[in-house]
Amino acid sequence: MEQWNAIYTLVPILKEDKAVRAIFLKGSLARGEGDKYSDVDLYCLVYEDDLEHFLNRRLDYLKKYKGLLFWTEVNFVAPQIVAVFNNGLHLDLYTVTKETLKQTDAVKILYDPEKLLSDYQKDWFELSKEEIVKIFDQLTFKLLEFEAAYKRKNMIWASRLASHISGDIVLLVRYIYDPKHAQLGFKKINNAIPEEIYQELCNALDKINPSNLPMGLFKLLELTDEIISKLPSDINDELNFKFYDFMSEKIKKLL
Repeated sequence: MEQWNAIYTLVPILKEDKAVRAIFLKGSLARGEGDKYSDVDLYCLVYEDDLEHFLNRRLDYLKKYKGLLFWTEVNFVAPQIVAVFNNGLHLDLYTVTKETLKQTDAVKILYDPEKLLSDYQKDWFELSKEEIVKIFDQLTFKLLEFEAAYKRKNMIWASRLASHISGDIVLLVRYIYDPKHAQLGFKKINNAIPEEIYQELCNALDKINPSNLPMGLFKLLELTDEIISKLPSDINDELNFKFYDFMSEKIKKLL
């Protein structure tokens, strides 16, 4: 895969920088789940004192692999360059220090002479009970917004709201069938849940375009009811079913 060509090109170059203490991968390639469509999540662990200097050199290193079609800097989990090369490969180069490294997801170590990652303990992408309750509340409130948009005949906004609602529902679905990766939502959902549930989801999403509303949302609520029945009792006890049932009935009356 071209991803590995990029990795094998860049790692020797990055290793030569005296600020770099370790190089590793995260994401699907690190988990052994990558395919030819995967992006590259490449991490450099650097000395704190050399951080700013290294950040200024990152782009020059990336250009030694291929020319760039696009790049930008963001700072979501760490200082990061989002790069798209002229062969279409998407690579994210993250820069962390020993102090800022978050132990989330698996890592694949590419260079670590000091054994800095020897005690790395990965955390899964799980959702807590409190987060599930919050997601359920968000879902229900969006039903309120959907009803208003639909009755105003603003079908484009109603369709968009239905799409947002589907995102909340998928988090609940994943919590049941793939709890260790629940936070990933739609990402590779086709490999994470039973085929029949995946088809139910596809059928519902086919019908949330403006022309087919409210049928798509109705089908999403059918799936939601199915998933709720599978949630642990200690979570169900915390869910606001009074509000949800009220809004669910109002959506059904739109049919």
